[in-house]
Amino acid sequence: MLVFIASFLFLFGITIIFPEMPPGQLICNILGNSQTNYPIMGIPGEVLVVGIINGLVFGVIIAILFSYFRGPPNGKVNLPVWVPRYATSQNSTTERKSPKRQYNRSLQRIKKTRDFTIIQGIGYRYSLKLKKIGIETIDDLLQVSSTKTGRKYLAKNVGVSPSTILRWAHQAKSCR
Repeated sequence: MLVFIASFLFLFGITIIFPEMPPGQLICNILGNSQTNYPIMGIPGEVLVVGIINGLVFGVIIAILFSYFRGPPNGKVNLPVWVPRYATSQNSTTERKSPKRQYNRSLQRIKKTRDFTIIQGIGYRYSLKLKKIGIETIDDLLQVSSTKTGRKYLAKNVGVSPSTILRWAHQAKSCR
């Protein structure tokens, strides 16, 4: 497009200087367009019409030649490939079916997390250590501490004895 505009303006200017350039002058002579001799900004109207015709004709020819020689090699056009994206929760445009239930689940999770520090002996520091290893709720604590190896794992990572973990598990059962 830029090549067409540049070539149109260039050839329009050349035609204003040399008004007898073909094909514009030829087309004006064939059509008998001699009634446009009224001056526009000091330039005869017929010269402006010839300039516009020359600019259009040569502009199209130059733009076609430019796109032919500057086009893709071997005639291969690399079009962008459109890959359909599947709807995920991030780019989905439909509303959720039950946003109220989703809110209730998160509210229950907040309550369980808040209840986590109610257990005697689990303060802020131990709750952070438990959350760091993936224990977020009372149910998580009960599930992991239900076996002896789970209690040893928790005791090692939190920094307390397995009997303390067992005591926390008993208190967690009563808090549920």
